[in-house]
Amino acid sequence: MVTIQDIAQKLQISKTTVSLVLNNRGKELRIGEHTRNMVEKVSLEMGYARNEIARSMVTGRNDVIAFVASATDVEYIGKIMSGILEEATRQSFAVKIYHLAHNTQENIIRQLIEQRVAGIIFHSPRNTDFDLILHEADRKHIPCATVNLSNATAGIGITSDDFQGARDAVKYLAGLGHRRISYISDKSETEFTINRENGFIAGIKEHVPGSGNPRIIHGFATQNDESEPPIRSILSESEDKRPTALVCYSDYLACNVLQVAYKMGIKVPEDLSVIGFADLDVAKYAVVPLTTVAQPFEQMGKETANILIKAIRNKRTDILDNPENRKLEVRLVVRKSTAPPKKIKLKGKCTE
Repeated sequence: MVTIQDIAQKLQISKTTVSLVLNNRGKELRIGEHTRNMVEKVSLEMGYARNEIARSMVTGRNDVIAFVASATDVEYIGKIMSGILEEATRQSFAVKIYHLAHNTQENIIRQLIEQRVAGIIFHSPRNTDFDLILHEADRKHIPCATVNLSNATAGIGITSDDFQGARDAVKYLAGLGHRRISYISDKSETEFTINRENGFIAGIKEHVPGSGNPRIIHGFATQNDESEPPIRSILSESEDKRPTALVCYSDYLACNVLQVAYKMGIKVPEDLSVIGFADLDVAKYAVVPLTTVAQPFEQMGKETANILIKAIRNKRTDILDNPENRKLEVRLVVRKSTAPPKKIKLKGKCTE
């Protein structure tokens, strides 16, 4: 079996240098590019492979991160996973995926301990969805992180700035001349829906002064057949009363609005401006390409994995003591679903 010592002797360099390069820490610790390339080339030629079983027995862990998610079949979660996988691979870590919806927390806890995972990343709408696992990880001193959700108890939490995103959406619409702007959302009270709603309220107060209380309507669903009746109710209001612009809590709901508006003969953006949230593929390929708030899902995954791996390597079990939350910037992507409001003629005068 080829060892690190064999590679070091062949290259006439120290075992420490070879070890750092093969553990993907050469660049971080400023080992020269030529040396790094030679170590990688010679190790491959000599057929070197780490004995991960023996290594895990010494360190008490594998270089494996667990990704525990409430769902995995949604586009934005796929993007988050892509970011986690890319960063983990770059740092020579593997990722194992556990699906909360098809498993019990107790069973996942058992598997995580048996697999000797080095750290855990959670994705779910609420911290309570994985509280048992988090408690056991704390007892076992396993570093944890949440992605697309603030960490409420202990560990790292990486989210996007949803509050600012909704606020920016209102600012943009107000800049176009809109004054009757409404916000529509689902029934849930998750962190991201609350932050977006509060951002909308802040945007109305700041950019549409004198418009009265912000109009916020709950109870919508992602599925078109469930959300169509309440959307029709809003769009059936008289032209001088109904909103000239809607900020939707998600791209899916915004696309439902586009469909219902089309059925009702309401033109987007001539009669109604619509903004979504997330910048999923559906936003680009909608019949009217959707203006939306883009969230950096892949970057969220990368940064979460990077911080967690650093904590693992530096043996920072103190990150379990207090939550450390960070927000990444969002950006407004302007497409064809927004425009200035048209003028409405009412009894010899024009209004918005």
